[in-house]
Amino acid sequence: MPPSDNPERLALPCGTCRERHLNCDRSIPQCSRCSRDGRECKIEFKFKPSTNKFDKNQRWMLLPRELQFVDRTRYLLVHGGLEDPTTSHSRLDPRRTGRPGSSLGDNEVHLSNEILSVAQLCSSVAETSWQQPTQNGSPRHPIPTCRAQGLSTSPLVQPERPIGPGLNEFEHAQPVARISGSHAPSYANVPTSRIDEREAMPLKSRTEAALFRHYIQHIAVCLDCCDPLKYFELVVPERASNCDTLRNAIFAIAARHLSHTTGFDPLASNRYHDECLKYLIPMMDHASVIEDENLFAATIILRMLEEMDGSLTGQDNYSHLLGIHAFVNVGDQYLAPNSLRAASFWVGLRQEIYIAILTQKPVKLNLNNSLVDRSVVPADDSTWSNRAVVLLADVVNSCFGHFPMTSQRWQSLCDAAEKWTRAKPPSFRPFFHRQRAGYTAFPEIWHGSSCHIIGIQHHILAQLFLLQFDPWVPRVGTNRRAAMQRTTERIEALMRDLCGLGISNQWTPPAMFTACIGIAMFGDQFNERSDQEALADFLMKTETAHARPTATIQRQLKKAWGWTSDKDEGQGH
Repeated sequence: MPPSDNPERLALPCGTCRERHLNCDRSIPQCSRCSRDGRECKIEFKFKPSTNKFDKNQRWMLLPRELQFVDRTRYLLVHGGLEDPTTSHSRLDPRRTGRPGSSLGDNEVHLSNEILSVAQLCSSVAETSWQQPTQNGSPRHPIPTCRAQGLSTSPLVQPERPIGPGLNEFEHAQPVARISGSHAPSYANVPTSRIDEREAMPLKSRTEAALFRHYIQHIAVCLDCCDPLKYFELVVPERASNCDTLRNAIFAIAARHLSHTTGFDPLASNRYHDECLKYLIPMMDHASVIEDENLFAATIILRMLEEMDGSLTGQDNYSHLLGIHAFVNVGDQYLAPNSLRAASFWVGLRQEIYIAILTQKPVKLNLNNSLVDRSVVPADDSTWSNRAVVLLADVVNSCFGHFPMTSQRWQSLCDAAEKWTRAKPPSFRPFFHRQRAGYTAFPEIWHGSSCHIIGIQHHILAQLFLLQFDPWVPRVGTNRRAAMQRTTERIEALMRDLCGLGISNQWTPPAMFTACIGIAMFGDQFNERSDQEALADFLMKTETAHARPTATIQRQLKKAWGWTSDKDEGQGH
């Protein structure tokens, strides 16, 4: 049917007539057929011809080479409303193109969306800066950032001061934030990461620059141990130039690591940490924050800081662990592979597994998402390592779940562990292996990739728990002692390999800390004094060199080994 030239008629037949395949006269407000038959006239489309024309000198905005489309379907389903065009705000920055009303520059895209919920209008504005390819032709990572209700911050700097003796390149810096609304959008209740209109790099404070470098050189390697794309080393520092929550998290963990390993100011980390919490905690109450992967990465970094402050007994406040749950347990739509969010998920899963083991509770993260792979099909080495991590999570959930592990479940997990062992790539073989001599407690096992080390260690931990929770070991009877002896010998052999991987590859700190988890759980089963001393030395070395407190577990093991008694501990206090 040709479009009507009469503006008082519908351009298309009404929906009722279309459904019944009847002719419609397209009258307004109700067609004649629906009026005569007493039916509801469903007006689905109404077009009004426009006579507007673009000026021949119309200036068009330049689009980037690539566009990123954001799926907002989940918000429409959850909040139950569509975008309200009457409440839609659009803050346009004239500095971008030189014309009022333009928010896009040559290499910049601003994405905005507002969702109308029952209680309030939750808005989120995302800005993605697309960088030109580098000189060698490889594209750089995009940097999405967020703006929030007129808030922006200056670089966290203070006037340069002379470097005092013993501090080397570090000084005692104080985080400073300001509020600027000159070019900030006037969105209300927008829970996003706070940024500065200008990039914070280069940093003005030498202390903060040294903290930033310390994070890249010594902290990021702990987070990227199974990530071939090295998101926490390469992408997070780049994002931090625009997101001050992420930047403060970097400063906080670097300062804490230095305070544990050197004479750096022990209060400096608290100042940066408090600056993060000042904005991170209120934002976590809003559902729209879950799509901000910068905040997810900041939460991961702050959780690592909690691990440094806690002990291997699992006694900490878990505050950032709960934040990780909020980012992960929302569904697959936000867990895209090969993204900062995916990298954060795998670090968060390892962090969750460690605390689940130490507290002897199940893993609370959702393991039924698109990133989790339990198959043994050919894949890259990082995928194989992550499969071992997932296997350990499954074992921990079965050991410490709400229901006792059945013999069928135990056998299924043993089969999965055996399949991983047989199918893993040849690259997981060490390039040097020497069995322990008579005077050493652990073998030498050299690997060239942290990915291989962490994967093998998590697989060993899974085997250790399966041995300890073997339902076929007799609980009573004449065969019990021999079965328990075989189990203990097998546990000792696996523990020696676990610690040998750590002590032989100290260049990757997670290898040491992962081995400490095994020592905390199974170290009491070693009876030889020389083995016990080697384990105690391993724990002390981890604390002094890698800022992981082990004093509590050292004290507990010494008591279990008979080195000390309750009376001795009371006198020590």
